[in-house]
Amino acid sequence: MKTHTAAALLLSLMICAGLASCADEPNAGNETGTPDTAATSDVTDTVTEEIDPLAELDFGGEEIRFFISSFDLNGWGPSDYLIETPEEETGDVVSDAVYKRNHAVEDLLNVTLSFSETDEDWNSIPSTLSQTILAGDDAYDAVSSFLFPLASMSVEGYFLNAEDGKYFDFSQDYWNREYMSELSFGTDGTTYLLSGDMYLDMIRSSMCIYFNKDIFRDYFDDADLLYDVVLDGKWTYDTMLSHVSECYSDVNGDSTKDAGDIYGFGYVGKWGSAYPFEISADLTFLSYESDGHPVLSLNNERSVGVLDFLNELFYHANAYDFGGVTENNNAFKSGNVLFSGCQMIASFDSFRDMEAEIGILPYPKYDENQKTYVTPGSDVANVGVIPNTCQKLDTVSAVLEALCRATGDTVLPAYYETALKVKYSRDDATSQMLDLIRDGVSCVFPLAYGNYCENVPLYHAFTDPLVLKSTDFVSNYVKWETKAQAKLDELWDAFSTLENQ
Repeated sequence: MKTHTAAALLLSLMICAGLASCADEPNAGNETGTPDTAATSDVTDTVTEEIDPLAELDFGGEEIRFFISSFDLNGWGPSDYLIETPEEETGDVVSDAVYKRNHAVEDLLNVTLSFSETDEDWNSIPSTLSQTILAGDDAYDAVSSFLFPLASMSVEGYFLNAEDGKYFDFSQDYWNREYMSELSFGTDGTTYLLSGDMYLDMIRSSMCIYFNKDIFRDYFDDADLLYDVVLDGKWTYDTMLSHVSECYSDVNGDSTKDAGDIYGFGYVGKWGSAYPFEISADLTFLSYESDGHPVLSLNNERSVGVLDFLNELFYHANAYDFGGVTENNNAFKSGNVLFSGCQMIASFDSFRDMEAEIGILPYPKYDENQKTYVTPGSDVANVGVIPNTCQKLDTVSAVLEALCRATGDTVLPAYYETALKVKYSRDDATSQMLDLIRDGVSCVFPLAYGNYCENVPLYHAFTDPLVLKSTDFVSNYVKWETKAQAKLDELWDAFSTLENQ
């Protein structure tokens, strides 16, 4: 848990200030190792309080207007409640933490936070925002909405470069600097899309695999052994396939594979269920030339291996396509699925009433040589932007900075430690799995900008041949590569133009 030293936050959130002390040190030049009393006699212990760059700010009650999405995707629930100030405290640990955080930031900076919600989906958001911005209407100071449409709008110049915000400090660990950097092609000094602790939807929309521990015990004995496999770095494509291969039961005995049987893997279609495996394999989607120019880099043996695996898994006799999210969830809850794909951390709450024990896992590695687990994100994860009509960039930067750092101290522990790990989870190992999943969120480029590459990185390169039951990655990819690279070049040119303005 991170600590900060804002004076107002000390009072309202009871956060202990970080203190640094200077200890006496022996004289390094004394070869005998005996302290040199003459050299140390004037040294005294000192205590220095960290300087909070926001503590002295006063914005005179200025209103900061947020535009936030409250669209409920597949019943997983929106994340607006983690940003918008509740009307009052209710005793709910997460809601009350948001209430206290927002009011503490208002008190700290002398601002007023106001919120406008929209339940529009990601297809409607660009039209709504662009109309407002193109009309020069300074209606909103900050936006929290879906990654995919906001990424496209960022290339078209609708948003301010957050690097120009006076009070942003993106070196702090409450900002997801790597995530934001990938969205800016690693370019220093350019940040249009914001990701940090206050945007908790990034965690809620992280993809994961749920498993039925009772089924696992029936087929493989101790369910906790699977957690050990994960922690030992051996949860891989092959490991998952080996378990799927041994798990099937014709429940009704009709010798026909249908939705009522028990399967090793349950999923929803080929696209939404397959792409998380592509990302978890830690593929290198782009390489960069010396001038920063991005180049598609998927035509290699690893991509071939990924497509081979996808065909093995999705057409395995012990895998079943339940057709829809609700049907897939119901099958898992009813005890018909060992491993359930096409799931997010946000869906954890939907399974609390399961009679069987539920476990949660990161997506598997490509093989044991892969260093870390890579967590697939979502193209509809909520991120932040600042419209180019905003006239209060410095104030907004201070507010978002304060909200992000206070989230790490209050809301994040309440949601992650209490709501997920204690209230909802059923064992300590689940906490360790959640840590791995959260720490592994990465590889956001193909989700954000896939449409600028003819949708090749995830869809055409893998889903197209998978639907056709083809393992010929190279022939399919070559058909798209030139066209996709040309689109990527256009994207780079547009981004470079913005950067140089």
